[in-house]
Amino acid sequence: MSLKKWHKALISYGFPILVLLIVWYITLIPLSFQSLGFWFCLFSYIAVSTVLWMILNGREGTKVFKFSSVLIAIGVVVIIIGSVGGSAIFRSKGYANILTYTEGNFEEDLTNKDPANIPTIDRDMAERLGSRKIGEVLNLVSQFDVSDEYTQIAYQGKSVRVSPLQYVGFFRWLTNRSEGIPHYITVDMVSGESELVDLKDNIRYSHSGFFNDDINRHIFLHYPTVLFENPAFELDEEGNPYYIAPIVKKRFSFLGPTDVVGAFVVDATNGDIKRYDLKDIPDWVDRVYPADMAMRHINYNGMYQSGFLNSQITKRGVIQNAEGYNYIVLNDDLYLYTGLTSVVSDESNIGFTLINSRTKEAKRYNLSTATEWSAMESAQGSVQEKGYISTFPLLFRMEGKPVYQLSLKDEAGLIKLYAFVDATNYQKVGIANTLSAAWNNFTGGVVPSPEDEKDSSTETTSISGKIATIANAVVGGETTYFFTLEGDDQSIYTAKVSINKELPFIQVGDLVKLEVSGNEVVSLIKE
Repeated sequence: MSLKKWHKALISYGFPILVLLIVWYITLIPLSFQSLGFWFCLFSYIAVSTVLWMILNGREGTKVFKFSSVLIAIGVVVIIIGSVGGSAIFRSKGYANILTYTEGNFEEDLTNKDPANIPTIDRDMAERLGSRKIGEVLNLVSQFDVSDEYTQIAYQGKSVRVSPLQYVGFFRWLTNRSEGIPHYITVDMVSGESELVDLKDNIRYSHSGFFNDDINRHIFLHYPTVLFENPAFELDEEGNPYYIAPIVKKRFSFLGPTDVVGAFVVDATNGDIKRYDLKDIPDWVDRVYPADMAMRHINYNGMYQSGFLNSQITKRGVIQNAEGYNYIVLNDDLYLYTGLTSVVSDESNIGFTLINSRTKEAKRYNLSTATEWSAMESAQGSVQEKGYISTFPLLFRMEGKPVYQLSLKDEAGLIKLYAFVDATNYQKVGIANTLSAAWNNFTGGVVPSPEDEKDSSTETTSISGKIATIANAVVGGETTYFFTLEGDDQSIYTAKVSINKELPFIQVGDLVKLEVSGNEVVSLIKE
């Protein structure tokens, strides 16, 4: 190659590589075939290099143009094949099994005997409490602000939100980076107590850092080929600051749905990175399984159990999440809570799920209740003249029955009232400006005896037959089904949706086996 051609090659192929490296440093696009951003960068490099070569070589660049066009065309075909091959059209069973449930025990897991222990401080309120706390320290305000991260974690057995301070702009980072960030904020989700914690070793890597001090870039530069989610700020049980970045990969094909396979645990003070497989992540870590991914996987599981066509056409047995979620701490682990409802009958939930945010362990509770949104609307309607907005509730077993707890906020985002809503009869609401008063209003001030929680035993009769007619209605906030059996059109049987999760999908002509007390169905099995 002559010098002249060497220069042309350097300009055509070397200069775009330099630009591409700068783009990668800024955008942090993973160098992986599982990233669409990587494919875009690759195609852009080929296209730009080809154009430059053609400009510098004229007609001699025609062969390069043809070759590059073929490469890009092949790449596009590969992407299409990867996208379609990893889609639910062909991999519906894989999508359905991307999340698996074990049966939860509502009585054991979520019984709450003391309303005062329920976490009521939401993210917005935590941010206000944190901002007020840093405002008390005047020498920090000009240099630092509180980050808006406010990660909810299980810390020393409590439900808390934690957030580091952040640099107030580039020049504050430049003048303070040698010392780092000296504090973080904690907010107790039950008491609302906030604390500005002094660090022995200051935070060096964070979301507010620039260049290599940025936590995402710090991880990327060490693991440029690994896909990972946005790191979440956490504390270990000694109060040391860390960032947890979920490691993800594509399932079913290189462009299929995303799932968590591990995590990077990064010491925020010195940048030390430890990589863990999902089963080996330390117990103190909480935020590994992102909420938006968990909600997608819940829908995958509920949507594709009977195949792709069923999910789009008949929708028999299709279930979805409640389109809202909350977090709860149980046994020093953080769980995501959301309700489960049928897509063909959403007047009530047919159950709910708790998903461990570290291990992805999912528990399903087949318990029929009013939807969370119905409970929220009922609480808001009780004080509709005030125009308060409800937070997404949590469900507990209190007085032997399911009860929603939520808070009501004004337009400024401040919690003004607390509410308890009967989860099976959402018209029953107790509201007050304290949790204990709201609970007292809900119960009427009556303390239940242990006998109230015992189920009375009654005689039952076994019946089998085919469904002749069937209809449903919402009774007391719960969907109830009314049906008759072939050969016995005089008896109308009633069954609450909670006795069998398949009840919403039973049709005329289906053979069923019943256990009945009078005309009330206590057990139903589809045969």
